[in-house]
Amino acid sequence: MNPTRRRQFDHLGTARRELLSWAAANEVPLMRVEFVVPFVPTDSDTAVWLFFDTHANVARCASNGVTARLEQEFRTILTRSGYPAEWLAGTSFYVDSHENVERNYKGSYFYRLR
Repeated sequence: MNPTRRRQFDHLGTARRELLSWAAANEVPLMRVEFVVPFVPTDSDTAVWLFFDTHANVARCASNGVTARLEQEFRTILTRSGYPAEWLAGTSFYVDSHENVERNYKGSYFYRLR
């Protein structure tokens, strides 16, 4: 793997672990965090997927600001870890539920992220 891409994955993996810990400590029903990067090694854009437990919690967390807080916390973790600003600028967030993955993607996050 390209060393730059490896560095990016290391940052994103650390941010995933820290965000899940933050969510648990703050009683946020975040179940999973996934990220997708392009196959092109020179493109550092990242799609970050936040998966709540249920679709009802997706809606609730969107309306009460929790989703926005999770996105900000993820960005803060990346910034603190030295994630380059140009990579951070290409980071976008998507939200779904584990319930949806189970119901419509046979429980496969791989299929959901495709």
